[in-house]
Amino acid sequence: MARDPEDQGAVGPAAAHEPAPPREPTAFRRRAHDAAWVSTTYFGEGFPYSVVNNIPEILFTALGAPLGLIGLTSLFHLPWNLKFLWAPFLDQYETKRRWLLAIEVALCAVGVVLALAAGAGSLGLVTAAFLVMAVLSATHDIAIDGFYLEALDTRDQAGFVGFRAMAYKLANLLARGPMLVLAGAVGWGWGFGAAAGVLGLLLGVHLVLLPRREVPKRPVGELGRALLAPTALVGLALLGVLALVEWQLAPARRAWQWLDEAGVAPALRAVPVTGWVAGGHVLALLVAFLLRRRIRARAARSAYASAFVSFMEQPKALAILAFVLTFRAGESFLQKMKSPFFLKELDVGIDAYGFVNGTLGVIASLAGTLVGGWLIARHGLRRWVWPFVLAQNVLHVLYVLLALRAADGDTGLGAITAVITVEHLGEGLGSAVFMTYLLRCCQPAHKAAHMAILTALMSVGFTVAGSVSGFLAEALGYPAYFAFTFVVSIPGMLLLFAIPHLDAPPRTPRAA
Repeated sequence: MARDPEDQGAVGPAAAHEPAPPREPTAFRRRAHDAAWVSTTYFGEGFPYSVVNNIPEILFTALGAPLGLIGLTSLFHLPWNLKFLWAPFLDQYETKRRWLLAIEVALCAVGVVLALAAGAGSLGLVTAAFLVMAVLSATHDIAIDGFYLEALDTRDQAGFVGFRAMAYKLANLLARGPMLVLAGAVGWGWGFGAAAGVLGLLLGVHLVLLPRREVPKRPVGELGRALLAPTALVGLALLGVLALVEWQLAPARRAWQWLDEAGVAPALRAVPVTGWVAGGHVLALLVAFLLRRRIRARAARSAYASAFVSFMEQPKALAILAFVLTFRAGESFLQKMKSPFFLKELDVGIDAYGFVNGTLGVIASLAGTLVGGWLIARHGLRRWVWPFVLAQNVLHVLYVLLALRAADGDTGLGAITAVITVEHLGEGLGSAVFMTYLLRCCQPAHKAAHMAILTALMSVGFTVAGSVSGFLAEALGYPAYFAFTFVVSIPGMLLLFAIPHLDAPPRTPRAA
């Protein structure tokens, strides 16, 4: 097993009289070490994400912000939809480990600023801190996913899927539970101070735990010149246009007035800005596919462009694109209407629903992801893909039966608990399939960029489902709507016959 050059000792005749080097760790110790850093990095991925995307509306309400400004907190999610624009830079400069640690230092600093701003009740400074934390957190995700792909071989990437999901969900629970309880008890400043402390603890752990298994790329000092390239400037211009459209600032008002007169503006406003970003992402990839021969020569001279072109040049790229867009469609529609169905239609108490869905359901989902990841790592994705995908989607029929029983007034908490728990188990098994498959679609030269492209695509289904799910449920009624959630999952299942990468590539040796 190769050693990191930074850790190698002396070589030559003199070395013969030196003590023997330490023995390589056993397979068990190495796997335990990998499980530790995988868990802590994905906890570190989920925690700032939850702070940025679950806390602002509560804090803004407490600080007396107007409803319009509270609604605009949804824009804090924008960096996650746009991260594919700067993901290629993390593949081209330094190592993912160094990116990860540097971003965690910055996250700690922003966490301290956020704590001070929240404690002082400064809404403007709080908003700026959240925006910076959102960009850092989205970039942190790119570094973590890229490091995971660099540091583990294909077998272990599948085997640790369950650890990733477990750590991410625990981070979400910490941010939305104990952190909010602390903020409510002693103040927002102390609550965000504790969050900064968690980020600092993660930084210390990662300085010790993260292995050195990457070859450094170009020095980060060259990045400044790359940021002045035309593609980077176009990306910045796109951000400015999106801001103008979303906030309807003066330069955009005349355009909106014209669209109002044409009767188009109301439909455009119904689509959130993240929806337009997601649609633009898909369109850009399709253009890259259609013009791939024409732009291949330019891509060869630009590592940034080659990240996108290489993704669309892999075998059956359009099938991969369609699969990623549709695989979680049924689950996306189901998740949006579960809470209204149980809380309003079945009159389940918030405390009971929180326990069943947020405790038993989470445990079942984690169990499904852990078991699914272990079985896929042991026997391969192709053997388990159909059982796990069917478990994810066919179990939606249980909601149809529950809705029909509700119409007859014949539902109890026992049946509700069983349906939620079993459905979460199926969702966990489906997640094991999906996360494993995404890893296989990332080419070695552009691992971080390709993972960012894929994970940004995942948001399209959730965006579409969120914008139309309520209208569909009202029009169809819950029994038919839940049947619809199964129907929309069928295209994703049929695409299993067309997509590549279901058979694992040869196991690649990894540098130690």
